[in-house]
Amino acid sequence: MKTAFHTGKKEITVKEVTKPSPGPGEYLVKIKACAICGSDIWWNEDTEENEPVHGHESAGIVEACGEGANKFKVGDKVVCYAILGCGKCVYCKAGVPTNCPDKDFVEGGFQEYSVFAEDLLFSCPDNMDFVTASLLSDAIGVPLRGLRRLKPGKNDKVCVWGLGPLGLLQVMFLKALGVKTIIGLDTVEERLQKAHELGADYTINPLKEDAVAVIKELCNGIGADKAYTYVRHAKATEDIFKSTKEGASICTFVGLDGKYELQEWYERTFVWSFYFTPTEYEENLKFVRDNNIDLKSLISDVYPLEKINEAFIKRFDKPEDSLKIVITMD
Repeated sequence: MKTAFHTGKKEITVKEVTKPSPGPGEYLVKIKACAICGSDIWWNEDTEENEPVHGHESAGIVEACGEGANKFKVGDKVVCYAILGCGKCVYCKAGVPTNCPDKDFVEGGFQEYSVFAEDLLFSCPDNMDFVTASLLSDAIGVPLRGLRRLKPGKNDKVCVWGLGPLGLLQVMFLKALGVKTIIGLDTVEERLQKAHELGADYTINPLKEDAVAVIKELCNGIGADKAYTYVRHAKATEDIFKSTKEGASICTFVGLDGKYELQEWYERTFVWSFYFTPTEYEENLKFVRDNNIDLKSLISDVYPLEKINEAFIKRFDKPEDSLKIVITMD
């Protein structure tokens, strides 16, 4: 089977390897599509010893079932999950393996076949193509979990910092919830334009405007009620705090970095949101279906596995030319 290996900085090489077999409780999945994630920054780094086959936003068909694997059958369409918890800790028992202290991050999507444990597979809608289905894990799960962690009100004035595919989906989901004022921020003009198309009422390029001043002007002179941020940058963190009003809430999906000039009298609720839980998968599908979310509008390019390095160049070196890029194995 064909497998894409990270072989050097900005270098991926497709090689032929032996197709694996599923063990007890496992499934062999014929990967049909795997999307590139914004977190796939390993591509821009040197290789590491025992580096896994990457790709964690995948969908495919069950090819074989290991002993005792009864949840799915051969031929079933599945979407793959990326977090495997220990199954024993308080977090796993509560259905939140993302908080498990011994969790493993499971990849293996950039190849023709991959083996997954039963807990890592969800049923894929029969009427959905695999390219679109590759967005049913991270792409919708991350921003929708953020909306659960920090619930917006319809009358809130809300900022979305960073308009990559996840930030753009955040805009779409806020619009679907009826939020009346959505402000998108990014430094790539093409993504600002796309945010307008998908529901943002205003857009700001922080490289060209004073983001804090413009946001306050749009928000009654006092600042935004809520902010969702996909930007890990010290100056952006300062601006996010300064552009929100007293008592506002901020949700970050990327953590914090750097030093900040933030005063002690700022009153903010700061929420971290990481990935999504298995129990949220069906809720996520329902939200997308009930609100007629057009996931295809985020997919700018589809590349075959043989051209995966070209796809990564476009995604990370030319962000103005792409949104969500999906790799197919056919």
